[in-house]
Amino acid sequence: MNSISLSQETYTQRLWRHFHADKFALNGLRIVILLFIVAALAPFLANSHALIRVADGHVSFPIFLSLEPIEWRFLLYVPLAGLVYFFRHRFIAHPGIFILAVIGFIAAVEIFLALTHPINDPTNDRDRPASFKLLPPIPYSPIESTPDQFSPPTWKHLCGTDSTGRDIAARMLHGARTSLSIGFVAQSIALTIGIALGGLAGYYRSWLDIGICRFIEVMDCFPPLLFILVAISLFESQNNMFYIMAVIGLTSWTGVARLVRGEFLRLSSLPFTLAAKAIGANDFRIIVRHLLPNALGPILVAGTFGVASAILIESSLSFLGFGMQAPTPSWGDILSDARRYIDFAWWLAFFPGLAILITIMSYNFVGEGLRDAVDPRLKMK
Repeated sequence: MNSISLSQETYTQRLWRHFHADKFALNGLRIVILLFIVAALAPFLANSHALIRVADGHVSFPIFLSLEPIEWRFLLYVPLAGLVYFFRHRFIAHPGIFILAVIGFIAAVEIFLALTHPINDPTNDRDRPASFKLLPPIPYSPIESTPDQFSPPTWKHLCGTDSTGRDIAARMLHGARTSLSIGFVAQSIALTIGIALGGLAGYYRSWLDIGICRFIEVMDCFPPLLFILVAISLFESQNNMFYIMAVIGLTSWTGVARLVRGEFLRLSSLPFTLAAKAIGANDFRIIVRHLLPNALGPILVAGTFGVASAILIESSLSFLGFGMQAPTPSWGDILSDARRYIDFAWWLAFFPGLAILITIMSYNFVGEGLRDAVDPRLKMK
């Protein structure tokens, strides 16, 4: 890249160039994207309901009649987020219409789910007669028990089965949705609280900064895992995914708050902030339009590491018996169940442990790549 193109390179393009040069970070990002795709398509990859079934001249799609609300949300909201991103420039001239369209779509989906779900269809299309049927690659539900108890990995059960005959491969695919959702949402909550409190402390300083800093120090006095266990027991949130997301997020924001406070303290004394104050910009505009975008790089790095940490915390909670429990599939629950049978059922610990290891390493590689890309000491090459 010559000097002319470098001078015309935007900040985002420079970040992507440095990030793309890090092969570990790039491969980690690919694995993370693949995991989210697998989580979104889990009902179509592992299910006891047929994708297409033809019987007595009637064509049906049983898979769509068995999807749970969270599965519909994955299938509809993930593509919606992609469409919003790719067509954002086309609708920028009419943001009001664009926002109303998105809100209308979300409202229609939620009304549809409220009127038609939950549906509990226990049928098994593997054994039902039909002139034609197309089953998912893994034709087992994650909560379905089979006679094949403690079956080792075979072509019939790729990752083996557990004590009740449930297919581990099916539980792994559906468990990815649980673990990834908890990690992503919990860290989103932590980022929201950390950015809000850290930004207020770093910008206004004075007594507000002192009060917030003392509160952060008090929160840091408690061991995070112990604090989470107490909160889960106090609010009876065991096996409730939304409560677990909230508890992890509400106890994981202090590091982000410290980081944002430091960035805001640094940026508040720079010339562009002083110039914005001189021309009469209000505090909200200065924080949102000037300080926060310039602090976004380190925040994004912290968020990436935080997602990996939240996934590990959820797995630890499930392993200890305080997180998601059967029949809801999660990697931590499968790993917890393996403790009693590790002597002869090695696959119960190997596959969820490997999935957690790969996910955490991928997020850490992405975080390290982002950290190097946003480092201001990097030289343009």
